[in-house]
Amino acid sequence: MGKAYFRAGLTVLLVVAGFGSVNAFNIIPAQNAALKSFVPSESYELENGKKGIVTRQPIAFTALPRGGTEGFLAELTAAYPASKGWSFHTAEQDLQGSFSVTAYNVFFNATVTGGGFAFDYIPVGTDPVNKGNTEIHWVQRIVSNHKRRSSHGTPENWIAVRAQKENEKRPDVPFYDVIPKGDRRYDASSRSAPPHYEFDSGRNDAENSHKWNSEVYLVSINKKDPKKVTIYNGLLWGWENSVEAESAR
Repeated sequence: MGKAYFRAGLTVLLVVAGFGSVNAFNIIPAQNAALKSFVPSESYELENGKKGIVTRQPIAFTALPRGGTEGFLAELTAAYPASKGWSFHTAEQDLQGSFSVTAYNVFFNATVTGGGFAFDYIPVGTDPVNKGNTEIHWVQRIVSNHKRRSSHGTPENWIAVRAQKENEKRPDVPFYDVIPKGDRRYDASSRSAPPHYEFDSGRNDAENSHKWNSEVYLVSINKKDPKKVTIYNGLLWGWENSVEAESAR
């Protein structure tokens, strides 16, 4: 999960708006969460004297509406349109189980600021699982003010999928967990294959301010109709850093 920092006595904040029943969808810290990485902020100082702070944004675990936010759906349907056979549908009910968060941290390492997030999907009752014709996946939208491998200030807003190298082939699907055929860079059994999700994000220009967010949703498909996607609950997470003026000498 990148460079983690640990602090004793950290209070884990929860935002689970609208889920009043104990049988409804929940976001929970994993057991022994205090032993994991839940650092909300980290101050840093650069060699040129500038000081900054990187902070989780939002600070708390934050639930997203079943079926997708307006921005998420706009980007998803633009990238995977009905003209190519895709359709996206809101699940009939919230998940009955939970997302068990094992890490939500920020970090600074020399010139790099960033954050990381990890959780496990724990299904209950009629929640979808990989069985029979049902497949579950993650769909992730990333929005930031600094697109990776671009100059600072170049915005991004996209459905994040695994990039493919030359001579690799990846199915044209919106699922983040689907990797290019023959790709040896990822361990599909551990990094982000449902029921697990894990992601690290960082930028190597800590002298500039950044805002980075991810909306990640659990979705399911039927193998007999693989372009009809049902969207369940999701999580919002991210980080931002701000930089002060150069310190007086």
